[in-house]
Amino acid sequence: MGTLDRSFPFRDIFESFLDEYSRSATYWYVPKARVLSDENVGVMAAILNVIFDEFLERVWNVETQDAILVRLTELQIVSPSRSDSTKVDRTALIRIWKKLFDTLGLLWVQEDKEIIITDAGLDLLGGQAGERRSVVERQVIKYQYPNPSLSRTYREDFAGILPYIFLLEVLMKCDHRITFTEYELFVNLATSQDDVGHICRYIHSWRDISDEEKELIMDKVVKVPMAEEAADGEADAEMEPEGEKTRYNRIRYDASYQRSFFAFPSYVGVGEGDIICPAPDRVEQLLEQVLPSLKITKFRAIEDWFAYFGDPKRQASWATYLISLLEDAATNEEVTRAKSEVEEHRELLGPAEAESVERAQIEKDIETFYCAHLDKLEEGLVLTENGRQFPTPIGRIDLLCMSKEGEHVVVEVKAQEARDSVFGQILRYMGWVHRNVEGVGDRIRGIIVASKFPETARYSRIGLLKPDYQNFIKFKEYKL
Repeated sequence: MGTLDRSFPFRDIFESFLDEYSRSATYWYVPKARVLSDENVGVMAAILNVIFDEFLERVWNVETQDAILVRLTELQIVSPSRSDSTKVDRTALIRIWKKLFDTLGLLWVQEDKEIIITDAGLDLLGGQAGERRSVVERQVIKYQYPNPSLSRTYREDFAGILPYIFLLEVLMKCDHRITFTEYELFVNLATSQDDVGHICRYIHSWRDISDEEKELIMDKVVKVPMAEEAADGEADAEMEPEGEKTRYNRIRYDASYQRSFFAFPSYVGVGEGDIICPAPDRVEQLLEQVLPSLKITKFRAIEDWFAYFGDPKRQASWATYLISLLEDAATNEEVTRAKSEVEEHRELLGPAEAESVERAQIEKDIETFYCAHLDKLEEGLVLTENGRQFPTPIGRIDLLCMSKEGEHVVVEVKAQEARDSVFGQILRYMGWVHRNVEGVGDRIRGIIVASKFPETARYSRIGLLKPDYQNFIKFKEYKL
């Protein structure tokens, strides 16, 4: 980008900034669907209610999108601007709203797959106005880079960051206020939670130079081309403006969507030209609660991301990271590496987290054993493709197998005795496989592997009211 004059204030800092700015292929991209506002949160809740009542078992395709659009129009929830265009064009409005649901982890939608409302989505449609805002605030705080909803080339440049928490840290170190320009130039460079120090150094140095000196920096900034990146997606492409594709123009165009998203929680406010922290004491308490255990998990599959993001009980923590590491392990070498990392970071876990991680290790050992000895579960059983820790948007299936009769068999492993909750879990997985794996139909059953099966578990199986309940869900006590 050329060098600054030797007499330029904080020359080393600003040359470092200009170099980083010109090399950066990422920014805090938020899909340009709808700005996040209380009004639009209310619309989302209304749309989810209609989907829950009328479309929950439909697959996502243009016919379903058109049917949803017609119903929402009848109920005056949305007002489409086009009525005489093609079906694909007409349903663009539904796809734009769907993009916002995706970004907030409220709805799992894939082409020709059944629509799934996540637990977070269920919380939204069941709440009053104040409760709905709390649900969306929670999802914004939890949103992370990288995540598998981003293009692969784009997400690989992120080391791991919760952007909202990062923004709070910057505000606390920058007098509880940053300008839109500071946000767009400097904050958008952050790719790791560890970048707070040098981003704040850029901001403080920027504040210490004159307007004329800022203009000299801006003259260089506005000429930097946008690094090559994957397409933003269908909803964005429909809204993309014409013009020179520079980094500055792209971020400026996206900035209002970013601000409405990351400034939605009540800890942050947006003024005429700046972002403020109106309640620093509350923010300090939040950071003290979140930062000590914060760890970003790089989810491999988009199903894993939605299973995590859509579950209000799961947080970005060392426990989540280590459990995910154990679940991802598919070979003995990977299991050994995962266990080594557990030992290395065990002191970062609280008592309840340590217990959860220990349970995950035991279940991994049991899973590993039965992967190598499927005949000890049932004669003729074989793993399906990618059947170990099979990813779904409602959680991972421990083992997805095929029987010698050609049935799909869901195997759920528990480190302890089988509790009532395991029946809801395995039936949920079986239902997902039934609906989403081609050719399964009703040829599906389950096996629960546990240390023992108390009487309550036996009544849960009887309560299925199926004459073949003992074969439909088998019990297998492990003796390992």
